[in-house]
Amino acid sequence: MEMGKTTEEMVALSSAALIDKDTSAMERVLAHEANLDRFQLEIDGEAVRLITIYTPIAKDLRFLLMVTRINAELERIGDQAVNNCEYVQTLSAVGPGPMGDISKMSEITRGMVRNALDAFDQEDIGKAELVLECDDEVDQLYNQTFSDLLEDTADDDDRLSRSMNLILVARSLERIADHATNICEEVIYMVNSEDIRHKH
Repeated sequence: MEMGKTTEEMVALSSAALIDKDTSAMERVLAHEANLDRFQLEIDGEAVRLITIYTPIAKDLRFLLMVTRINAELERIGDQAVNNCEYVQTLSAVGPGPMGDISKMSEITRGMVRNALDAFDQEDIGKAELVLECDDEVDQLYNQTFSDLLEDTADDDDRLSRSMNLILVARSLERIADHATNICEEVIYMVNSEDIRHKH
């Protein structure tokens, strides 16, 4: 949960860096990256140790397998947050249409990460399913970003660079949503012993 809290903060800070052009937020995201890497190594090591020593079965084994998978998903979310911080300067001149999509995507993905962590902590299937539903909305906004870019009539030399960077940001947010969805699939597997990957 401590790793999850760090990841959630990185997503929130990267959103502030993107939407509000907050350079101090970008620096804090980069500072968190080393902690996230340390968490990943420690948690994986502990999971392997417990499996080796206790040879768990049933729900105990599902829990440890789920932890190692969620551990990887959280680390990847952190990587996406770091990637997004690279686009702070290049998106300063983007029009309100595309940035509106990005802002909404950012808000939804932050909520998805938060709910995914709550679903894990509380073993709450309802919250997990809510995250799965939100993934469709993020996908729609991702597609809308392309539509907004097609309508961009700006005729300056930086248009192509801005458009490419905006696509990368939207893709990164869409991936964060996918990682949150993957976490919730693991929660459902742990609680119900039901593998729903590729089914929703």
